[in-house]
Amino acid sequence: MCWIRLDDMVNNDFSRITLLVIVYICFLLVNTLAYAEDDSTSEKMTTCRLASQILGNKQRVCVFVGANNTQYREYVPYDAGECPRQYECPYRPNEKPFNLKNVVKSIKDQFK
Repeated sequence: MCWIRLDDMVNNDFSRITLLVIVYICFLLVNTLAYAEDDSTSEKMTTCRLASQILGNKQRVCVFVGANNTQYREYVPYDAGECPRQYECPYRPNEKPFNLKNVVKSIKDQFK
């Protein structure tokens, strides 16, 4: 009788350990799949360089230009300091080319 109970305990402990290992492996697998980057959904980024900064209405507008005519504007509070010289912005290749003067003029017109 004593041996049967000991065998049951060993089998029971083995099944618990096996179950815990399986649950842990499934947990790792789900986390890996959840955080894996999918190239089709992730947005590509590029390094954009500061083209101009405009001050107005207690706001600073930073205009950035990147690879293949990528354009990006960042609106920040005036007291946040100067615009960074480089910025990681979304890669949007072959956008309609722009004239920096016209962009600056249109932004200034928005503040009026």
